[in-house]
Amino acid sequence: MEVSIRMARKGDAKGVVAFWNEALNSGHLKYTGNNRRRGKADIKKFDESYSKRNRGSFSFLALSGEGKIIGVSSFDSGRYGRTRHLGGMGWSVHQSYTRKGIGTMLLRAVLEEAKRRGFKRAEAEAAVENIASVRLAKRLGFRIEGRKKAGLVLENGRYVDTYIFGKILR
Repeated sequence: MEVSIRMARKGDAKGVVAFWNEALNSGHLKYTGNNRRRGKADIKKFDESYSKRNRGSFSFLALSGEGKIIGVSSFDSGRYGRTRHLGGMGWSVHQSYTRKGIGTMLLRAVLEEAKRRGFKRAEAEAAVENIASVRLAKRLGFRIEGRKKAGLVLENGRYVDTYIFGKILR
């Protein structure tokens, strides 16, 4: 299977939104903090973001051999002052492409770019029940730094705990 990893750029937003909505509709994003369908306003916002050279906010995409977006990972610092050295990460891989190393490739690319841009720390949060994301974070050197009780509420109203992950970028 041919997969390429690259930084998101202007023109990618429509595909990212389609990826998101497909994953949301299939129930694949049940452990994400945002359960809102994306639309035209998001396409405009993402394309603006992807076309800017912002030190603290960027995304990488995994594309199939046919050019379909099959994974997304992002880094966002948006911080100043004493927390300007760190950023939060998020990721998702299309459910048809899980367990093929795509998440690992995506996160490695994002972590390397964050390091190249001078960031010293990456953070993430994942539902304790989200075994795939927990394994992926640990595989890439993230450490569990805490646990939030009832950190996420699912569609059915059930609350689940989340892990807080941190990684020093060396």
